[in-house]
Amino acid sequence: MKALKITGLVILLAVIGTQVTGYGYIWGGIQETYLRGWKNSNIDDIEFRDLRTIESADSAHAWISKPVWGMDFTEEERKWHEEYMSASFLVLHGDTLLFERYMQGFDERTVSNSFSACKSIVALATGLAVTQGLVNVDAELADYIPRFKGDAGKGLTVEEVLQMRTHITFGEDYSNPFGFMAKAYYRADITSLLEQYRVPSEPGTDWKYQGGNTMLLGELIAKLDRGSLSDWVERGLWQPMGAENKAFWGLDASDEEGGVERCFAAYYATPRDFARFGKLINHAGNWNGNQLIDSTFMADLIRPINETTTECTVDHYGYQIWLGRTEDGLAFSCMEGLRGQFVVSVPSLDLVVVRTGFKKDEHRTDELPSDVYRIVQMGRRVFEAAQAVRM
Repeated sequence: MKALKITGLVILLAVIGTQVTGYGYIWGGIQETYLRGWKNSNIDDIEFRDLRTIESADSAHAWISKPVWGMDFTEEERKWHEEYMSASFLVLHGDTLLFERYMQGFDERTVSNSFSACKSIVALATGLAVTQGLVNVDAELADYIPRFKGDAGKGLTVEEVLQMRTHITFGEDYSNPFGFMAKAYYRADITSLLEQYRVPSEPGTDWKYQGGNTMLLGELIAKLDRGSLSDWVERGLWQPMGAENKAFWGLDASDEEGGVERCFAAYYATPRDFARFGKLINHAGNWNGNQLIDSTFMADLIRPINETTTECTVDHYGYQIWLGRTEDGLAFSCMEGLRGQFVVSVPSLDLVVVRTGFKKDEHRTDELPSDVYRIVQMGRRVFEAAQAVRM
């Protein structure tokens, strides 16, 4: 009994201590992760989020379902999906759904967390603002967020933020409960968290993948006073792309309290609707004849950084999106999230491959997650089988 009392006292003091020091969010994080058997957040954590709803399209655009007859996973593919607990795997060519499988109790209407895959969605929302003449990627960030004027911003441009070349030392370690990303994902008032950061050295030469850069883009869009980030996505992308289901964006407080989107993660949608972003990228911002985003911006979205500047040699990243090539030279872009959420676009084939799941292989190849090459290969196998049937 005495030991139990001591344990209870220690826990009480720990709770009080974290609350006093501003780390009270840790207990919510523990509930979402360790108490559910995970080391950090996972794709089914929507129940823990304050949410803003992104309404489905008034005129929904359903994919044409033409599955390739007899197509299924190979034994090797099946084992991979089982090992990494895939929840969905879809292959689309243009508007046609060639292959669709759901696992882990998911189905076509189950939404899941995008994690960092939604960084690319924020880039697309920025493209909407550029298309409307409200943002210039060559302008200084200080033109939109005044605290970066002068030495505080050192001339940092919007494009450098899009390309993760800010030199700001946010940190990207999700496993550190006291780090920037844990605070950004679990605590309230992420705007004040962001406000303390400045540019420490002349930006542009170094690339570093950090969610804090995406948060700056979210703040930029908020400064335009044209609605929330979710509003931008709903009216500029979700509605015109004909999304069949609602999406949800995790907030740092309730919608009624004016919560701000955790825009580096926490976009919840179905795999079929995630695929719409892939099609939009394949078609340079054009959706069935409607140019939603300026084609020049879309070209730069998937242009390697080293082709836009001589200051940085990075060739695997564009505007908040990963870039790669297969061994035979096929170029692709990839929206990628923490647990292996992938929306892969292959423009030359008009091919989109979507994979969601609970785990991923942590190895990397040519700076990209090794899984993405496997996913492209699986998607191409389906695509080539479909082409063979139609010949």
